[in-house]
Amino acid sequence: MEQRKLDDRKAGLCEWLAQFFPQGVPELKSLNGDASFRRYYRVDGKVAVDAPPQTQKNREFLDISRRLRQVGLRVPAIYQCDIDKGYMLQEDLGHRPLAALAVSSECRDFYLKAAGMLAQLAVVDSTGLPLFDKDFILTELGIFREWLLEKKLGLNLSAADQEFLEKTFLNLADEIRAQPQSAMHRDFHSRNIMVLQDESLALIDFQDMVKGPLCYDLASLIYDCYLNLPAALCEELIALNFRRYHALGKLPYGCSIEDFRRYILTVSLQRHLKVLGLFCRLSLRDGKDGYLKDLPRVLAYTLSECDALPDFAALGAFLRQQVQGRL
Repeated sequence: MEQRKLDDRKAGLCEWLAQFFPQGVPELKSLNGDASFRRYYRVDGKVAVDAPPQTQKNREFLDISRRLRQVGLRVPAIYQCDIDKGYMLQEDLGHRPLAALAVSSECRDFYLKAAGMLAQLAVVDSTGLPLFDKDFILTELGIFREWLLEKKLGLNLSAADQEFLEKTFLNLADEIRAQPQSAMHRDFHSRNIMVLQDESLALIDFQDMVKGPLCYDLASLIYDCYLNLPAALCEELIALNFRRYHALGKLPYGCSIEDFRRYILTVSLQRHLKVLGLFCRLSLRDGKDGYLKDLPRVLAYTLSECDALPDFAALGAFLRQQVQGRL
């Protein structure tokens, strides 16, 4: 049944594309590689997108694309679009995500360019964006509890464990909400940053943008769930963006580099907890098992963050007892 729906959507996309290719629609070549239900196809030097309107944020994609262009960020041009049907024809940004260069000799140069994009993201108009508020944060942390602890590991948490996690997550949400807030991409990592032919960078997968903690996108970049950057490069990017955010007036008066590093580690902890559950959900619910191989890396990040944040040392102990060695 699910395959029939996919086939019907692809047939509908071809029918829609026919108006732009009077000589016949060229072959659609599948280009899927993300965790969503959007489907991408290369066609005649462009990318055709099937984004079912019942589940995908198509209006948000168009709105945020405009906001990003306003601050000079490169995003795929949209040539044609039918919001109601969920079909788009976009610019093809090529074959090279930043992830492909993360282990090359050019890694540092491209990550410095990516860090430069963060200063532009920090000044994107955030008016009307969804808020990364306490409810949002706790909902994401609920993914960790449901899909990793309960469904993946089959843990039957005691009342004391339940209460501990609830208090810990509330504390984490409060600390994140107390940080400086701005527009945030929410998935700013090596697979969503494309390297173009002229070696400039472009952003994709930005339809989930919200208003939330300033440091979230930097944390996503340097503590990437799909790879490990050299520690020296991470520190360089932290120091660089500390100076840039101060120059933009985005950090509170008196904010030190130690304060800034704590901001990053705190939002990174929340993100990695969410991802631990999300990757399990992608496997258990959606049959996408490829993400499971990244769970040990994400758990290692999480434990390191707990060790560096005294308020969350007990969470680290819980994870070592209940999760470590079982992924």
